[in-house]
Amino acid sequence: MAGYYGYEWWQGTQGVEEVSAEETKKWRSDKASEVTTEESVKIQEVLMSDQIKQFDPGQEVGRLVIPTIEKGFTTYWGTDDDTLSQGVGMYVSQFTTTPDQKRHTVLSGHRDTVFTGLQDVKKGDAVFLEYDGKRYEYAVVNMQIVDESDRTVIVDKEEATLTLTTCYPFNFIGSAPERYVIQSELVHVSDM
Repeated sequence: MAGYYGYEWWQGTQGVEEVSAEETKKWRSDKASEVTTEESVKIQEVLMSDQIKQFDPGQEVGRLVIPTIEKGFTTYWGTDDDTLSQGVGMYVSQFTTTPDQKRHTVLSGHRDTVFTGLQDVKKGDAVFLEYDGKRYEYAVVNMQIVDESDRTVIVDKEEATLTLTTCYPFNFIGSAPERYVIQSELVHVSDM
């Protein structure tokens, strides 16, 4: 039994890679002319319900990079148990979209496999999401703790927002009673 759970834990950690601060330093937008403007964020309205069949569940769709904790995470389509055992999942619902739609993108991962160290991310930190040949740079604006059944953080948004969710408390053994939520706003989009 311990061998099975050990393998499951190991498998979940395989979606994480070390990413040096040097690698991500050149990605950051430092020039005012590169900052995403409100006009560049507005595009046609597309709801995730139109995109649900865009990928197969568990299919690799991108990469999340958090320079503060020097980690990169392979990102997969969906948040079912099988997908989350691979790594970070992109939440699929009528209220969320892929990052290219510049609305609300939600990524979830287990606290004890992929999202270890997430508590070290602070307000103002950069978070990058690579998707479909583009690199989306976000700035963290808020962290909060909510009840595990609270879905008010997964809603439609007019602004380009990236939300990261994981179980909380971080050192809890078993099924955690709360969720740790990080919200960030789009700052810049660049070609990869």
